Amino acid sequence: MAAMPTLSMRRIQHLFADQPAWLAAFLERVIARRWQHPASTARLSEDEENDVKSAWNTLLELYLCGVESPISESILSSSAPIKKQVPKERALDLLRSSNARIDWDRAYILCASNGFTEGIAALYEQRGDVAALLELFIEHDDVQRMRSLLDRHGEEQPDLYIKALHYFARNPQLADNERLLAECLTTIEKHNLMSPLRVLQALGGSARSGVTLGMVRRYIMRQIEASTKRIQDNEKAIASYADEYKTRHDSMEALKTKPVVFQSTKCTSCMAPLDLPSVHFLCKHSYHQRCLGDIGDSCPKCQAENQMLEDQRRRQELAAKQHDVFFNKVKSSDDGFEVVASWFSENPFAFTKLVDQ
Repeated sequence: MAAMPTLSMRRIQHLFADQPAWLAAFLERVIARRWQHPASTARLSEDEENDVKSAWNTLLELYLCGVESPISESILSSSAPIKKQVPKERALDLLRSSNARIDWDRAYILCASNGFTEGIAALYEQRGDVAALLELFIEHDDVQRMRSLLDRHGEEQPDLYIKALHYFARNPQLADNERLLAECLTTIEKHNLMSPLRVLQALGGSARSGVTLGMVRRYIMRQIEASTKRIQDNEKAIASYADEYKTRHDSMEALKTKPVVFQSTKCTSCMAPLDLPSVHFLCKHSYHQRCLGDIGDSCPKCQAENQMLEDQRRRQELAAKQHDVFFNKVKSSDDGFEVVASWFSENPFAFTKLVDQ
């Protein structure tokens, strides 16, 4: 005997046009019996899939319109009947359920048009859009949930603290605002999310800002100390580079103007005593001619270092032509001066070309 065809939900919903409460009850019962578990919706035809979505979406819309089902228990409860829920509590259960087949865009429009902030938050949580969720809490001045969100996701998404910093700077009247600002500043400093200049602009760049110097004194002192240490380290590095430059310059001048005396008595390769014929390089390494073989006119021991320097020089010459890369880095960087200084330190604008050997 052939199975009886299932009646389409969309063809009978109009029968409840003047009875929305019983339509909600009817949809709850049908969903509970036919589509409550994921296995029951695994292999559906296109029409059945549309029926499922229509039932869930219609039920959500009824809840958000304040329609109260006469059925006391929730269709999402696997236990015995629970206390009667108000419609929006049931709507929130639907939005948080992993089994509900609700169209996300339609659900968002319904929640937004009904001013159902909790539902919008549930939709963002379902999608994993933490940034949008933070924006929602900021829009509604929900500081407690903002802090909870930052505690849960701040380490994996530290950029959230930038938005929180702007919010706390604009709302000095909040309780414990100074500590909240300090937490944001500590995280921003830890992950190097903003330059100190941009942080200060964010703190004082709004007419509504009520941040005082005392509230950010520790952050400013840490930045001054860090900057002072960087300056000292840079000065030491500059002095070291200057000494190295002078040493290399003097060596080059000596090679140009003074005779070079080779005093090696052992072959750098085999460490046996040198005998004729032998080859001496200006790097002060000496070899038996037989130990060199077909290597050429480059010292085998220094060849790797020389090749590395030559490759670095060629990369610098190539970078000198990549103007778009340079300007993009300047525009995208928080500290454009640092980018310019870095590029000049690598001499990418030099026009001197290597002579191909």
